Amino acid sequence: MPFNQALRLSSVLLAAAAFIGLGLGANLPEWLLLLTGTSLILTLLRTLDIDRFQRVFDRMRLSAMVWNILTVIAFAGFWADLLWISAELLPAGVHFLLILMVIKLFNLDQRRDYLHLYAISLMAILGSAASTTDLWYLPVFLAYLLMGVWTLLLYQLTKESGTGHSPASTTENAAVALQPGRREQITPELFWLANGLAVGALCLTVLIFFTIPRVSAGFGQKGSGEGLRTSGFSETVDLGMIGPIKRDPGIVMRVELSDRTGLQLDRFYLRGMAYDRYDGKSWTTRLAHRRALVESPAGTFSVRHISSRSPRPVGQLIRQTILLEALDTAVLFAAPHPESISGQFLAIQSDPTGAIYLPFPTSSRIEYTVHSSVTPVAPADLQSQPAVYTEVFKQHFLQIPESSERLGVLAREITQSKSSAYEKAQAVEAYLTKNYRYSLDIPSSVQTNPLEEFLFERKTGYCEHYATAMVMLLRAAGVPARLVTGFLATEWNEYGNYYLVRQRDAHAWVEIHLPNSGWVTMDPTPAVSEPSGDSQWFALSRVMDTLRLRWNRFFVQYNAADQLAVVRGLKEGTAVVRDRAWNSLSLLLAPAGDFAGKTLSYIVGGNVRLAAGFLSFVVLGVGLVIWLMQRKPWSRWRRSGPVIREHIVIGQIYRGVLKQIERHGIAKPRNATPQEFLLLVQQQWAAAAEFVATITELYCRGRFGKMILTQQEIDLAYHSLKQLTQLDPPAHT
Repeated sequence: MPFNQALRLSSVLLAAAAFIGLGLGANLPEWLLLLTGTSLILTLLRTLDIDRFQRVFDRMRLSAMVWNILTVIAFAGFWADLLWISAELLPAGVHFLLILMVIKLFNLDQRRDYLHLYAISLMAILGSAASTTDLWYLPVFLAYLLMGVWTLLLYQLTKESGTGHSPASTTENAAVALQPGRREQITPELFWLANGLAVGALCLTVLIFFTIPRVSAGFGQKGSGEGLRTSGFSETVDLGMIGPIKRDPGIVMRVELSDRTGLQLDRFYLRGMAYDRYDGKSWTTRLAHRRALVESPAGTFSVRHISSRSPRPVGQLIRQTILLEALDTAVLFAAPHPESISGQFLAIQSDPTGAIYLPFPTSSRIEYTVHSSVTPVAPADLQSQPAVYTEVFKQHFLQIPESSERLGVLAREITQSKSSAYEKAQAVEAYLTKNYRYSLDIPSSVQTNPLEEFLFERKTGYCEHYATAMVMLLRAAGVPARLVTGFLATEWNEYGNYYLVRQRDAHAWVEIHLPNSGWVTMDPTPAVSEPSGDSQWFALSRVMDTLRLRWNRFFVQYNAADQLAVVRGLKEGTAVVRDRAWNSLSLLLAPAGDFAGKTLSYIVGGNVRLAAGFLSFVVLGVGLVIWLMQRKPWSRWRRSGPVIREHIVIGQIYRGVLKQIERHGIAKPRNATPQEFLLLVQQQWAAAAEFVATITELYCRGRFGKMILTQQEIDLAYHSLKQLTQLDPPAHT
């Protein structure tokens, strides 16, 4: 492909990469996407020199004045967009950039137009970086980087080939550089050179990214979760609100576990908030006052379960690393009974129910680590023990709204044969799981008493109905209980070793209080299997989500602390490698050292003949090395530069010309240059002068100009030699 056509193609692809970045990152209007995409396609067809599209473009060509007027109109539209339509600088600037790109794509006539297009594409790729932090930005950036290297290289090559080695000074000279039909072609050497430069630029970019000191994250970026609605994590929970959420497949968080030993693999609870008061239709918490957690050490906040009863003993610790998307709640989710939480937080709060909060909801995804304790039910709680509760404790966790007597009667029927609180809870849990059906298709009509309708009439509901029913039945039986909302993680990503939690995993369950075990998690909702769909597609989606997580972990969230960790790791690793290398070298040289020591001791012992022989061998070896360095016998095999096939072929053709002319009595003098010999041929054999001149020009370009000849030029040289052999001899012979 000629340089000029390759330049046009790479310029269009550069603009296309920047446009794709903006299209995926920014929320662009459909008309602007259609306009810009169509303009890129038409310009690409024009670049491929298709006659049909070339004629269409020639008819659409407008004058420079018209394009200037359109640019002024676009600038006025930018201010209108900024002040009244978008009312934000970034969206208005992106719209203006794309309009300028469309105008410039239809006006690529001079070299400065290409420079304008490059500047627009650069600002567009920067705008896409400010609009998103998702994984897809990586291939877009790589494509832009590759096209950028190619474009700049071809721009410089066409500039030099069109105007010699000086910059273009006039419009005519610039136009010459972009004229079709020039002989400059993209060779394999140039192809690999450009791609090597692109790879080198990428490596340099990665090195700068990981080594340049940083003090904070970037600005103007947003995460993938923009205001996901998470009903159930407010101060109140209306019975029937989680149902619609459970149909939403949107991703909420990803939870990595360092050790899953002893855990139930298919059900992992991520606790949000707990509620103590039920008024017959909705849940609220009267323990909403929060306290600031103590930070010790730096970045780690201590969390202890707070209640009016004895604290829960600390058992096995579960380490969770959670990547939470941007939600409309300040709640931080974790496995039940968190002991500590760490992350890039200024402050962390907690309420008496054990819920963890940020001071305010975050607008971007965050990452934090939580250690939660897992302790089995104490053996003492499996036996019937009298429990004494304070009045405050009864008001919060034994409160029952005014309702019919059927609730108390049902509670006594279920628990009458049970003695301990834990046995009563198990009985209620088993009763609800066995006698009721799980369904999300619940009528949306206003219900006067949704709990009793679920228990005695409909007998169909989802997690909120099951959890509310169990709490009320246990309280009627004298067992303290409360409702908890959060997420139930069931989707394990085996490629990334983490739970993938979605909106549809929103869940409600129960916590009961036992005298020796504290608050214990129980769930009366029957397990419902989600449709798996095509296993291959599900596996592919998990692989892609793993890549997105790694992208966020190692690029988006990469900060100064990560830099220090990398430096410490490299330092420690270097010390280990150095010690191992020294030990290996010592072991390797140990036999030689022993031999040298024995030889030296033997020489010192008085063996003069062996000493003389050893010294003679050393002197002979040193002299041989010095002689080889002076003579440099390897220089005859060393090449001065790469051997190019075209250079060899044109040299053979030229030697064939010399032999053919010498047959007719015209010999080339030893000290004559190719041009001087050409003058001699013109004087003595005028009929052969044209063919000899063509071959001489190509020979000088390939042999002395270090230019790579094209296949057409090689064919021309062969044809000229063939014509030379068919000519009649000169008259003097």
